[in-house]
Amino acid sequence: MSRIIITGNPGVGKRTISNMLSKRLGFKIMNLNEFVIKNKLVFRDKSLGVYDVYIKKATVMIKRELKRYDDVIVTGHLAPYLLSPSQADLVVVLRRSPESLLKTFKERKYTNKKIRENITAEILGITLYDSIKKFGKQKIIEFDTTIDSSKQIIKRLIEALSDDSKRRVGIIDWIPTLKHREELLKLVSY
Repeated sequence: MSRIIITGNPGVGKRTISNMLSKRLGFKIMNLNEFVIKNKLVFRDKSLGVYDVYIKKATVMIKRELKRYDDVIVTGHLAPYLLSPSQADLVVVLRRSPESLLKTFKERKYTNKKIRENITAEILGITLYDSIKKFGKQKIIEFDTTIDSSKQIIKRLIEALSDDSKRRVGIIDWIPTLKHREELLKLVSY
């Protein structure tokens, strides 16, 4: 039985990598965002103007759902908050340059607030930090989808399933990109 978690901020390529890996390995995909929406585990936090998830209820329902599958890819930025360490054999944290994400977010017509929050989270490595805290460094492999092709990522992912020495974390640092990118600096210092 293998459970592969693919997480990262919006726009980093979680869906693309999950679909490719699923085809290659024949694993089922469980999309956490779709799961919480389908099961009405989302509510609007009016004070913050955002949608949130009923964490405890979602965690119980996801645990029950995962028992149905031997081999599964669980994908979504909520993974560090909805899954337990025992539910993950390998955790893939996808990262992408803030500059590249900014372009994607503008194309998706994200609000300025949503752009700022997601760019800041990527620069600070929030998803990586939360994944390390939840699952432990030994289960994590990190990829820069700005420079690594999907095929390269899939190849290295498959190697990391059976060889722990292929797992690497803490290799991506976006802080230096702020120095010469005034638009990004303005976003995170708002």
